[in-house]
Amino acid sequence: MKFNELVENVKVWSIAKGLDKAEPIKQMQKLSEEWGELNQAKAKSNPEQLKDSIGDVLVVLIILSQQMNFKDINKLVNANLYKDIPEQIGLFGASTDKLLLLGTAEIGRVAGVLTINGGRNEASFQKMIIERSIVHLADVLDAIAVEENTSTIECFELAWNEIKGRTGRMVNGVFVKSEDIKE
Repeated sequence: MKFNELVENVKVWSIAKGLDKAEPIKQMQKLSEEWGELNQAKAKSNPEQLKDSIGDVLVVLIILSQQMNFKDINKLVNANLYKDIPEQIGLFGASTDKLLLLGTAEIGRVAGVLTINGGRNEASFQKMIIERSIVHLADVLDAIAVEENTSTIECFELAWNEIKGRTGRMVNGVFVKSEDIKE
């Protein structure tokens, strides 16, 4: 499947689940959770979890972009569109450990901007900062994938295949899969 098709699939899936209208701060909690799992996968040398986590982070970034009402989400999260830009190329060759730290800094930047008033109604400059950080995170994910002998498209497709049939419901502004819901 092509990258842009996966992006569109995730967008449709999130709309069906009501995630596109949830609060961006809640999606940031999910981003922190998935980023933590990516770090854990690297720390435990678990390549399958690492691939899954890269894809999961991409899914979260797409949904966050929807919540922020960003226009061309494919251009934000598809690092392959920017291979010729020197800034992006500079990431390659960095260790996964350093890339994970760089990604953590980008997540912190987004969190800092969102704490001002929660997201959707941010000033255009603040939204631009968040957009740029999403692009940087996508670049970091792509560089991690290369460093770990995989690709973002492979990871993204794994994540999509895992969530496409997932059921669950919104709990406190976050989608919780059925098997994790405690009655």
